[in-house]
Amino acid sequence: MDGSLTDRLPEAAALPEGFVESSGDSPAPRTPTTGTDYKVPLIDPDRPNEPWNGSLLPLAVEISWAAGVGAGAGEKPGTCPDFLPERDIQEVRVSSTQPSGGPLEASKKVQSPQDEPFLNSAHDLGDKAYQGSAVVTQERLESLCRELQSQNKVLMDECQRVSTEGQNVRSDLSVTFKDTIKDVSSKLEQQKDECLYQLRENEMLRNQLEHLADQYALAEQQFAQEMKQKIVELELADQKIQRQERLMQDQTQMQLYVEQVEEILATEKNLHLQLADDGDKFQQLQDALLKSNELFDSFKQEMEKMARSVKELKKENEFLKSRCEKSDITLVKLVDET
Repeated sequence: MDGSLTDRLPEAAALPEGFVESSGDSPAPRTPTTGTDYKVPLIDPDRPNEPWNGSLLPLAVEISWAAGVGAGAGEKPGTCPDFLPERDIQEVRVSSTQPSGGPLEASKKVQSPQDEPFLNSAHDLGDKAYQGSAVVTQERLESLCRELQSQNKVLMDECQRVSTEGQNVRSDLSVTFKDTIKDVSSKLEQQKDECLYQLRENEMLRNQLEHLADQYALAEQQFAQEMKQKIVELELADQKIQRQERLMQDQTQMQLYVEQVEEILATEKNLHLQLADDGDKFQQLQDALLKSNELFDSFKQEMEKMARSVKELKKENEFLKSRCEKSDITLVKLVDET
């Protein structure tokens, strides 16, 4: 559990992102660059990839922008200084629009006795602007370094506090764990004794259960035998009941047959009587038919006689009709003659 402070501190991988371990000493200030380092073409730091095409108009604009940055608030960035004449600006613009063979050729064309003061002043302004920006950058970096050191110190104190609290918590947990182990050990001993007692009791109960199981098996066998006997007795009783039911059904059927035979005999007797009556009636009907046949024959003979007389009357009627017609004709002739 014990250890040095460095052993209790978290490793670098466990520190939060951006955390930098450093000593309490402040870093050495950066050495500013000399003025000779700025004797380069003036290019905007925010636009480092912009090529220089040999014209002096962007150079003048960059110089004026750097002068504005170095001054702070005197002039707006991107404006030309007061010492730059309007004629020179027009010349620079005209020269920037004309094609050139390269940076050296452009510089040869521009360099003239009257442009040398302008170039010297431009270089001086560029040096001052870059030196001013370097100083501002250095101050900003120093302030950031101091802020990081203060945050680093706060984080180191916090890590030491967390490590101390963790050590205390681990020691408390160790004591609690040991006490818990003791309690668990004592409880396990008690449970062991209880388990042994329960084991002996379970063995005794198992023996009793086996004895009861044997008795139950014997009782089951006896019950099965008694059930078989009862089943046989029930089957015999069912067969006896079925025989009695069949006898009852046979007796009932015989009684029905006797009643049906008696009804058939009575019906036969009635039919014989009715047959005798029907025979008498048939004889009477036959006699009536004979009489009606005789009457029909006589009626038929009379009808034949009447038919012959009708024919004779028709012949006489036709003869009389023809004689009447002849007499009418003769009368008409007689009348005509008169």
